[in-house]
Order: sequence, then structure tokens, then C-alpha cells
Amino acid sequence: MNKWLDTLHAYCAAVLQGDQQLIERLRAAGFDCHQGKWSFHLLALHAWLFGQHGAPDYPTFLKQLYASDLNQRLARQGAQITIAENCGKLSESLYRLQHLS
Repeated sequence: MNKWLDTLHAYCAAVLQGDQQLIERLRAAGFDCHQGKWSFHLLALHAWLFGQHGAPDYPTFLKQLYASDLNQRLARQGAQITIAENCGKLSESLYRLQHLS
């Protein structure tokens, strides 16, 4: 698995557990984030995760993200990433980390 996927999973787990420092960092970066919930667009997530340093390009990021077991790992913690607003294109849709209903 890619190291960045482990990092993303750790961030998701921290948001689910209410890590206020991370939640504030995400809010400062422009994300809608609260304990147990994090909304994002994939382009913004890519930019936030990687900045300018050694990042896979956006299409590679998408392939790796969609091929990953991230949602299965989150499901073991009682959470998932879902499409909150489907705008017809991956990059325009809004995604949300949330607890399973």
C-alpha cells in the first residue's frame, strides 16, 4: 500500500476520534470538518495531502485511491467515505467521511 494511503487513513481515524488539532488544521485549509465528519473535493484533498512535494499526479492519485481498501479499513472503524453531492464528475463531486448509519 502507498504510504500516503496510510497517512490518509490515519487522518480519517483522527477526525472520527475528534482530534481537535487536526480538525482545526483541516478547517484552516478550507475543509468542512467536525468531529466524526470531513467533507472534501478530491482535487482539494490531493493538494492538501501532497502540496508540492513528491506527489503522484492527480490521475495516478485517483487510480490508487479507488483501487485501495480505504473504505474497507474505515468500515472496521464504523465509518465510510461516501459521495455527499454527486456533480457528475469525480473532481466536482463532494465526498464525506462519516460514521456508518
